[in-house]
Amino acid sequence: MRGEPFELHDDYARIAESWDLALLPVAHACPSADAGCIRAELERRFAEEKLGRELDAVRGDFARARSVLKLRVQRGPAAISAPIAGDLHAALVLDLPSFVTPVRPADLAAWEKPAPELIGIAVENVKAQEHVELNPMEIAGARIYAVSGKSVFVATLGLAADELLGKPTPFGALVAMPSGHILLCHSIADRRSLRALEAMAAGSLQAFEAGPAPLSPDLMWKRGDHFVSLPVRRENGEVKCEIPRVFDEEVVSKL
Repeated sequence: MRGEPFELHDDYARIAESWDLALLPVAHACPSADAGCIRAELERRFAEEKLGRELDAVRGDFARARSVLKLRVQRGPAAISAPIAGDLHAALVLDLPSFVTPVRPADLAAWEKPAPELIGIAVENVKAQEHVELNPMEIAGARIYAVSGKSVFVATLGLAADELLGKPTPFGALVAMPSGHILLCHSIADRRSLRALEAMAAGSLQAFEAGPAPLSPDLMWKRGDHFVSLPVRRENGEVKCEIPRVFDEEVVSKL
């Protein structure tokens, strides 16, 4: 708010020659004319205006929206989203400087871009823009990758885990997205992967419980673009991972 040029009129102030701030609502919010109240109200209104301007800059203009379009993993559906597995969904969002907001159906109509193209751009933006720490770990001879970072978009990289793990195996991969900031993944190769599964289940549950931005303690079996949930829970002090029949038949019995 400081440093912005303004013109003061009878019932409004013109800020930086670009927008008008009505003064009557400020007076109603602070009837006692307390300086602290007025400052807080002005700061709130400036913040709202800033957020609105950030949003207006990309709504309906795909050239501007392109670089801030991302795919975010979240619990539950959004306006434009697709299920991954369990409660997790991948949502199209705009990662603006001050906040993250969902993409709306009206945005899609204005942009006139096919959904597969938008999803591809959103994933590529996450891969190109997010700074992460990669920590490979050896568990009983099996390699698990732990990816972490400050951004809530780290988990999105799990949708492209094959790029991290290298050449896919016939059995696919195990992926965990316990929080927006953490991703665990492992390429299933042989019986040692069952030990990796146990370690990942324990690590995922711990990260989910610790937060921040918790998503799901469950593991997911990833083969291509298809995910199957392997529910993880704590039972009598022990970590349990439920093995679905399809995973048992297609993976466990063949390792």
